[in-house]
Amino acid sequence: MLNVFDIVKLTKIDHKEVDNNQMVITDGNGKPNAILTELLNDVISNLRIFVDMASVYSVDDLLRELAEHTPLPEDVLEEYEKVLREPIYDLNFVPKRGQVEVVVGEG
Repeated sequence: MLNVFDIVKLTKIDHKEVDNNQMVITDGNGKPNAILTELLNDVISNLRIFVDMASVYSVDDLLRELAEHTPLPEDVLEEYEKVLREPIYDLNFVPKRGQVEVVVGEG
């Protein structure tokens, strides 16, 4: 099963890596999860600044890169890991908003 990291790694919009505001985490009913979305947006912001995603192939690789190249404390990295390992059940592309809804809970 794919997880949130896989979607961040693989998804492109107009052939560009997604920005932090282009991914929204929802439950199976389409209700946005503000806490997980905010956490994922923070992860994406930091990785776009500090990490070359072409050389990262797993959550462990990404966390190691962030630990080496950012001043993020261990507890923040642990929270990042939780959201990145979250299994996904579905994807919904919203072209009008240029967003990808990542569904992490079953409906």
